[in-house]
Amino acid sequence: MKKIMYAVAVVVLAAWALTVIGHNPQMDVWWWRKQLIYVTGLGSFVLMSLIMLLSVRPLWLEKRLHGLDKMYRLHKWAGIWAIGLALGHYLLDLSKDLLKVFFERGAKGQRVETFLEMFRDAAKDVGEWSVWILGIMLVITLWQRFPYHIWRYTHKTLSVIYLVIAFHGVVLAPAGWWTEPAGVLLAVSAVVGVYCAFVVLSGAIGRTRRYPGTVLAVKQHEGEVLEVTCQLPKHWSHRPGQFAFITLDRFEGAHPFTINSADQASGQVSFAIKALGDYTTRLQTELDAGRAVTVEGPYGYFDMQLDGDGEQIWVGAGIGVTPFIAWLEALQAQPERAPQATLYYCVDNAEEAVFAEQLQRLTDALPNVSLRLHYSDEQGFLSAEQVLKNQSAETKVWFCGPQGFADALQSGMRTLGCPARNFHKEYFQMR
Repeated sequence: MKKIMYAVAVVVLAAWALTVIGHNPQMDVWWWRKQLIYVTGLGSFVLMSLIMLLSVRPLWLEKRLHGLDKMYRLHKWAGIWAIGLALGHYLLDLSKDLLKVFFERGAKGQRVETFLEMFRDAAKDVGEWSVWILGIMLVITLWQRFPYHIWRYTHKTLSVIYLVIAFHGVVLAPAGWWTEPAGVLLAVSAVVGVYCAFVVLSGAIGRTRRYPGTVLAVKQHEGEVLEVTCQLPKHWSHRPGQFAFITLDRFEGAHPFTINSADQASGQVSFAIKALGDYTTRLQTELDAGRAVTVEGPYGYFDMQLDGDGEQIWVGAGIGVTPFIAWLEALQAQPERAPQATLYYCVDNAEEAVFAEQLQRLTDALPNVSLRLHYSDEQGFLSAEQVLKNQSAETKVWFCGPQGFADALQSGMRTLGCPARNFHKEYFQMR
């Protein structure tokens, strides 16, 4: 993710620098103010266009970014930086009166006018309002207690805001830019972003990956965990470790859940749903067999590595053990393909270990995989020292669970000298 954000920054700064080089400007405070307004506006718009591209979930991009979870993480941070730059852009525009107190302003140069000049005032007004709306939307998005079913509708309106900002940027861009690198970057970003905005507004995201189905069975486990088995068309297929979006209520919309079953080429797929919010809590009592369901997917690249030497460590915390269940089921037919691995199933106590019996049965059939139950109430939180005891620094660790647990484990591994590339995790936070 950091590499992509750095790449965007380099491209924007390079396009701006190549545009201003050779014009021999008078680099006073007013010139710098104007250029900072331009470069923050361009940077914000390029990031917003990237957000629109990510929002349509293109398969070719998911593969290159190693999973939709990584795409959503990039989407989130690109949004934060885009809004931050937009606020900076707006504040720089408001700084004129303050700067006049300290710096004398020379005569303004002649502005090259185009046919877009007639829209200039409207573009300024809508741009100002858009900044305020974006700021409010950022607060709502980061406020996890804001109801999801309402948030998803408000979030979708950002496509309309993007179209407004595209109008603002194209109209107010300097006329001389259109034959320079900055103008080319602005034009390409606008074309890509506007196309993606219309895809979002038409409801076409994931349309080709939606499968109608029926809930076959619902099994209630201890610890408010619901195991749901769905029958989809037989041409459905998935890899162990992937997830999908499930829609049971059009008003509530689609929610992502990890698939906790291997692909049996029958169209049947299972999900484990823990009560972690209002919607998932209601499902514990309201969901019954026979209900219509729409499943979109599969997504994700949380794939086990069957090649290479050395032992692997798998850590599944709570409901995060579900992708490992799918891994284990997929290996049952060919146990010799299983890597040398130790699976830690981390829960608070024995009552919370709802998948312990199933995991034991699956690992008993795989000589290369051992299971260890870890109860944090008795043993404390699993640490990197415990995980990597008697392991080499090159041991690969696969993790699925709460973000705080992942951060603590990854930090501990760094302290022990393990390279970051050996820690694999799902960023299973889609908001």
